[in-house]
Formats: sequence, structure tokens, C-alpha cells
Amino acid sequence: MKKIAFSLSLLAASLILFSSCRGLDDPSLENGRMSVTYDPTTGWPKSMTDKTYGEEMLDGIVPLWEIRDVHDSILKEEATFLGCRRKSEGLRLSWKTASGIKVKAKVRLAEEDSLLHWSISVKGLEPGSSVRYPILDFKKMDNEDFAFSSWLGRVERDPRSGLSAENPLIRFSTESPGLLSVQLIASYDRESGRGLYLASNDTLSFTKTFTVELDSTRTCFYLTHYPVVCGTSKDWDLGYEVITGPFRGDWLTAAKIYRRWAVQQRWCRESRLAERRIEDWVLGTGLWVWNRGRSENVLPDAMHLQENSGLPVSVLWHWWCNCGHDEDFPYYLPPREGAASFCDAVKSASDQGVHALVYMNSFEWGTSTPGWEEAQPFALKQRDGSFRQYAANTFTGHKIAAMCLQNSFWTDRYAAMADTVLRDYGIGGIYMDEACTNLRCYDPAHGHSIGGGNYWVENFSDLAYSIRNQAGKTVLAGEGSGEDWMPSLDLFLTLGVSRERYIGGNAKPIPLFQAVYHDYAITFGSYSSLLYPPFDERWPVDYRPEGCETLLPERYNLQFRMEQARALVYGMQPSIANYHAFLDQARNSEMSFALLLAQTRMRYLDCLLYGSFERVPSMAIPTVRADISRVSIYAARDGRSATQIMKEIPLLYTGMWRSPEGRLALFIVNIGDESQPVSFSMDPAEYSLPAHCQACLADETGYETIAQTSEGPLAVSTTIPARGIQVIEFK
Repeated sequence: MKKIAFSLSLLAASLILFSSCRGLDDPSLENGRMSVTYDPTTGWPKSMTDKTYGEEMLDGIVPLWEIRDVHDSILKEEATFLGCRRKSEGLRLSWKTASGIKVKAKVRLAEEDSLLHWSISVKGLEPGSSVRYPILDFKKMDNEDFAFSSWLGRVERDPRSGLSAENPLIRFSTESPGLLSVQLIASYDRESGRGLYLASNDTLSFTKTFTVELDSTRTCFYLTHYPVVCGTSKDWDLGYEVITGPFRGDWLTAAKIYRRWAVQQRWCRESRLAERRIEDWVLGTGLWVWNRGRSENVLPDAMHLQENSGLPVSVLWHWWCNCGHDEDFPYYLPPREGAASFCDAVKSASDQGVHALVYMNSFEWGTSTPGWEEAQPFALKQRDGSFRQYAANTFTGHKIAAMCLQNSFWTDRYAAMADTVLRDYGIGGIYMDEACTNLRCYDPAHGHSIGGGNYWVENFSDLAYSIRNQAGKTVLAGEGSGEDWMPSLDLFLTLGVSRERYIGGNAKPIPLFQAVYHDYAITFGSYSSLLYPPFDERWPVDYRPEGCETLLPERYNLQFRMEQARALVYGMQPSIANYHAFLDQARNSEMSFALLLAQTRMRYLDCLLYGSFERVPSMAIPTVRADISRVSIYAARDGRSATQIMKEIPLLYTGMWRSPEGRLALFIVNIGDESQPVSFSMDPAEYSLPAHCQACLADETGYETIAQTSEGPLAVSTTIPARGIQVIEFK
């Protein structure tokens, strides 16, 4: 290697020995846009050239693959490169290790495509092994952004800014299916638009980890695969492809590339939104209220808001149950206020059209509960045989442990509890916390593949089917978002619009999941609140912070408006956390703003519920430094963490949406206290508009033409009112 390896694993892999090559003297793939050549001695890629721009992408030769055992230790033994063969579908490269493991890698390049498709098969693997492939060492880019499809999506701007002598390597590692809601990562230079597309095309939900490692000069990318090795067979084939290559654009460009493939897959054809299997009250929800506690602290306020706003209001309901949150799961039944009182309150709200989803974690069990000893044989085991457990509850420190979804001990119990909640208590549906999570279990007694496979998503699908089969029509929502869960869940709680409250940091939320799947999946949820969070009555009172469910200082009002604006322009169902009726007076301006956006959305459900995301024309966006609250249920509630940060935030929020019938609308929200002028120019052809078109301001009374063209760009100028919204339709 020409430079010092920047991770121990790659350094170890570089010590593997190789013999001479058989087959092609100069193995390579090439078309009009891309070329890749391989070292004839080792089989490792040595050059990858974007021919359109004449740019070399690789930063040196590194091993293309790596095998690790069940203990995550790298396989260190002599290997021989057996050679390369050119086939109709591309190149095949093969190796053999000293112990007899055989590796075959395939790479193909479609005609006039810049994207390489990688696959691999291995003979002689032991159960629990993992394979890293492909390992590619790219040159760094200037002005670099990294876009991750983590739930809603986020951009890490200038991710190398955290590098130092003490911290020479930064690693981003995310699992798919799981936190990576779409099998996609993209990096790009935000000035030149030079980008790198990194994806996979797995249609069967196999567990994999996307990893990006950054040092001061280069970017190493690899996927870790967890092979299914069962019985006496030790052979494994990847079964899907990893896709890499250059593109020009930004995160939305990459999302549109991925979408072209994604909308053809099973999860889109079978999504509950696409098949119109979602209950009407969910489709028609105008505003979600996310409240906690007994019914008296939840439902009357939601009914008041519905009557006051004229919007259909639905409820996400936590802490209704008989157990302390994040510690006494799964002892949810009966409701803490008693079944009779609970059912009466639910029926009263339902009679007025207010429906509720109640919280039930999808796989956690409290280790301090009396039933934990019975549950232990069916709990998830990690590589070392220990339970996957952690203290989610900041105040008590009590731990919860993951159950394995493979066994009926857990799934039958969960389905039975759900049946009681849905049929006996009259609840509209269940919010399954941690639903869009995919865990690896290493317990051989559970009957699944060790560490890898796709059993987790398959068993979740079976659990969802079992709940619906018993209870009949119902609604199932889940935490997070993910393509693999679209046939199982009706809607997805994605908290990215309020990520500052619970994560902080410099990452910017983006609607990447929406850009790919908005017309196939409903998203909702936000910590957006005007009050300090509540405290569970089942937690020890000594830990109770001061000021629960009292007004946050007014300096955080701008943050609330930002969160509401993001939700609208991202095409989400809006949510307010910790709502109580006194806010209508105590924070009248903020509540009026939130209702204005929600009411506007209801006039554009064809775009904002069923429509597809389009690129917003380039325009100047003013910013302001704002106070940002870091307080949520746990975050900044321990008396030690910072309760606020300062952050530069935009004053305008924009989203362009196209309905299935072709209605094209641009939404511009001003969260500031002063009106803001806006000007932009757009090419009608880029939006499939005729050369002769016009831009019209639209409201509930009609349209006002503000710009038109018969040829050339359409130039638009308007002014967005303070704490207001404008909708511009293009006709």
C-alpha cells in the first residue's frame, strides 16, 4: 500500500500474501462513462475513472474483501489470487485461502452507466462469520457533504471537521434494514456537484452494515454482510448487489437515482398506502397530539383542539399503561387508571372522531421485572452470549433487554396483549416502539441463522399479520421508517424535524426518505412542543425535574415554528407534543401558526399525502441565530447536560410537490417575525411544464397570477408574510 492504512482491519487485510494471476493480463471494465482496472497480481481495484470528467476516484489499492469470524476477529492467513475471467455479465475474480476458503467476486458495468454493481460468493464459511465487501478507498472531496438515509434523512456537512491528532479517524456505521431506512449513502461536493453514490439492491431484507471511514485524505467505504450458513453447507452467495459510482448533483439527485429502482420493488407494490389498506381516520388526520399519562391528561385536550381548529385530530398516547416507561415492559395491562375509566374515555373521544394509538414497545423486556427470569431463554444474545440490554431510563437506571423475534414465546404474548388493547379497550391502533429496528441474534437455540439473515424483518411481518388477523381492522404505526416495513406498518414516526431536541449536533435533517417513498408511506411525529416534557408517575418522585408540562421560555418559539414548517414542506402529517388547551391563549401566535400550516396541508392532500417530492428552484434563504431547546423526555433532564444550544437556522422553508394528477405546487413558509422577499427562476422543461406557463399564488379563495412566460425561464418574485405561508402553483 502506498499510504499507511487508517483502520486496523484494513491494515491486517493488507498483510495477506498473493501469488501470480491467471486469466486476463490487465483485468478491467470500461464503457463510455466509467472504467475500472484491477491489479493483475492481487485482484484488488487499482483505478476507477469517471470518464465523463476525467477524474480518478480511488486513492490507492486496498483489499477488496475481508472475512471475520463469529468473534469479529479478522481472518489472517495466506491467500492466493486465482485470476480473473470476463463473462457476459462482467468480470469474475477468484481467490483461495490457505485453509481452503474460496472467494469469488463479480463486478458488472451496464452500457453507458457510471455505476458498478458488485456481488460475491464464499465457500467454506463458518456460522456467524461476516464478510466486508466491497472495500473501496476513495479520494476525499472538497466542500463535502455526506447524506445518510437514517429514518427521515440527514446531511453531515464537512464531516472531517472533527478530525484531530487525538481523533485521526471518523467512522459512520449504520445498519440496513434498520436505522438506514433506504439502502443508500451519498457524498458530494456541494460546490462542484461531484458525487459518490453508494447503495445496495437487496429485496429480501438481509442484514448488512454500511460503513464510511474518513481520515484527512480519503474516504473508505465498505458493506459488512452477515452470511446465512446453515447445517453442513458452508457456502454462501450474497444474493444482491452493492452499487457504487460517480454522479453529479446532491442528496436529492442520489435519492432520485435510487427511487427509479425502488418503486419497482415488492415493498412499494404491497405498501399499505399504495394498496389503500389504511384506515380512513389515519388518511384524514389533520394534526397529531402526542400526549402522555392518564386519559384526563390526553383526550380532553385533543378533543378541544379538534373543535377549536376544525381539523381532524388523532392522538399518539404514551404512559397509558400499567408499567413505568422504559423499565417495566411488557406489563402494559390493565391501563393504569383502570379498564373501565380508560374504556369510557376512549369511547367518548372516538364518538367525537378522535382516535388514538397507544404505546407498546415491539420487543423490549425489563430486566428488573418478576417475569425476566422466564423470558431469558428467548431473549436476544450478542456475540459473547450476553443479553442486549441497556438503561433507557435516565432517571432510574433500570435496564431493558431485547427479545428475539424468532420465537413464539414473545410474538404470541405480544399479539395477545395487542388483541386485548384493540378489541376489549376499543383503541384505534398500536404504536410499536423500535419497530423499524433490525437486530442480530447469536443464540443457536433459537433456530435462526447465527448473526445474520433476514428473519428479523420476516418475523416482524408475521407479528403484524397475526395482530391484524386477530383484531380485524386496525392501525399499526412504528418508530422510525424503512422500506422493508412498508407492507406491515400504516405509518412511521420519524423525529428528524425535531432532531435538535433529542440529538443536537450539527447534522441537518433532510427529507430523503420522503424523496424516495413519500407516495408509498405516511410519516408523522415530532417532539415539537411549547412545554417542558412531562414525567411518568410510575417513576420515583425523587427524580422528577422541576417545571414538567409548564411553558418553555418564549425564546424557543422560533424553534417550534421551525419544526412545524419542516413537517409541512417535508410532506409529513403534523404533530404537536404535550399539547394542552391553555396554549391557545398562552402561546396564541405559535398555535395560530401551527394551525395555519395544518389547514393549508389539508387543502393539498393530493400533493402532501399522495404526491411525489420535486426539486425546489434555487433561491436565497435568509438565516438567523436562534436559541434551541435541548430538552426532551430524557435529553438535558439529568441536571448535567446543556439545556440549550445556539444554531444558525433558515427563516424560510420550502418544498415542491407534484400530485398524481400532475398538480405542481411550491410551499414556502416564513417562520420569522418580518415578511421576506423571494425571487427565483426556473426552466419549465425541467418540471415537465409547457413552454407557455404561469405561476399563481393560491389560497382558499382562488388564484392570482404573479409570473408567466411563453418561452425561456419563468422568473418569480413574491413576498412571504411574517409567520406565514404562500403556495405557488404552476399551470
